[in-house]
Amino acid sequence: MAGYLEHEKIAKMAGISSVISDEITRFMDDTNPPKDFEDHNNERKIFVCGHLNVSIRTLMAGEKLNDRGKKEWVQKEDLKWLLVMKKEYIRCYYLHLAIDNIYENKGRNKGGKETIDNCINSWEKTCAVVEGTEPYLKDVLEFLRNNVENIRQIIL
Repeated sequence: MAGYLEHEKIAKMAGISSVISDEITRFMDDTNPPKDFEDHNNERKIFVCGHLNVSIRTLMAGEKLNDRGKKEWVQKEDLKWLLVMKKEYIRCYYLHLAIDNIYENKGRNKGGKETIDNCINSWEKTCAVVEGTEPYLKDVLEFLRNNVENIRQIIL
């Protein structure tokens, strides 16, 4: 995962406020998330196996919540919640996921085996989408593609 400073710099380039960037980073990394985000982790009940209503934190009990970006079902639950409660955070959420993906592939980027453009394209094919979040995703993808060199300098 990319560090706090990388996320903050790139979010600022994308015109995302430092408050939103900070709250999304704390949420995604599960480091002292804001109360409403923590309530989402603990109190939002998900219908599982036709009869259970359990929280995200319970379902991920054996795993760290900072791995939420690797779980499509968690991303979809997060996006549904953000769409209703905090629409202005969706761009930053998608940006955070994309930057983490690029960062996780930075060794391959440095070695010339993969470009940041390839990372963006492969992430686009696999990222979670919930009806209503498409415009936010499109905006993030456009930002990423228009700022590849700046992002490369920050991450690599």
